[in-house]
Amino acid sequence: MREIMYKKRQSIIHRRKCITIDERAEDKDCKTHVRKNFIYIVRKTKKIKKRFNKPEVHIKKTFDSNTLVEGFSFRVKGSFSMNRGRHFFNVDFCHTLKINIKWKNKIFSPNKSATLT
Repeated sequence: MREIMYKKRQSIIHRRKCITIDERAEDKDCKTHVRKNFIYIVRKTKKIKKRFNKPEVHIKKTFDSNTLVEGFSFRVKGSFSMNRGRHFFNVDFCHTLKINIKWKNKIFSPNKSATLT
């Protein structure tokens, strides 16, 4: 079974856009929940910036052996400039990927006798 939800929200007045993709899947081994977020905030400027800070990247992985839940999180935050016609804009963005896996059984590797033969 697999469910996918797609949401797109935007505010023209505040110049924001948020796109969310939420996917849930289940098979015989595990339940998986994947969530992707893309957020953009646009600001009008007088001129294009030549230098920007490097994007911030955050990665986190967790595993709980008692509840058999595995998690992964990845986030990138940064900004860039663009022009449209005679106007210049700075765009701040944040992209997020979160994956949670709930394992149904505790066997992660084959038995030793299977690997030795």
